[in-house]
Amino acid sequence: MRRPLRGFRLEAWLVLGALLVTSAPSSAGEPPVTLGEVRARTESGDFSVPLRVLLRDGIARTPFGPARAVFVLSATLVRLDSERVGHGARATAAVSFVLRRAREQSLYALVNGHATAEEPDATLGETRADALRAAVESAFRRLPEAVLAR
Repeated sequence: MRRPLRGFRLEAWLVLGALLVTSAPSSAGEPPVTLGEVRARTESGDFSVPLRVLLRDGIARTPFGPARAVFVLSATLVRLDSERVGHGARATAAVSFVLRRAREQSLYALVNGHATAEEPDATLGETRADALRAAVESAFRRLPEAVLAR
């Protein structure tokens, strides 16, 4: 005859094991950071799509190392100015990242990035894109130490 108590213990251990596996900070190969809210509207236009693409790519390429928690990264395009310079253009971009612990949604870190791009034979759009990419890369350089700090 089967003992119900033993079956319950086995089921409890299986459930506990499943909870531990699914609540681990990050699986091997998965970054400990997921993308949250993206705000990228300036006077020059809405840059949400290119910023979101850069952020997803940055999360995938950044070597975070072992993290103690899972984080949500929200980003804001603070500034994206551009001007014609002779036949070329100059653009300045600034981004701000907010890193929150996913479980508690508590503020963990703020990371900023900024860059200026100047190209002698480029359009305003090309130069804006270069400045935005460089500003995001600037912020991502600081992100791994923010994730591992504390």
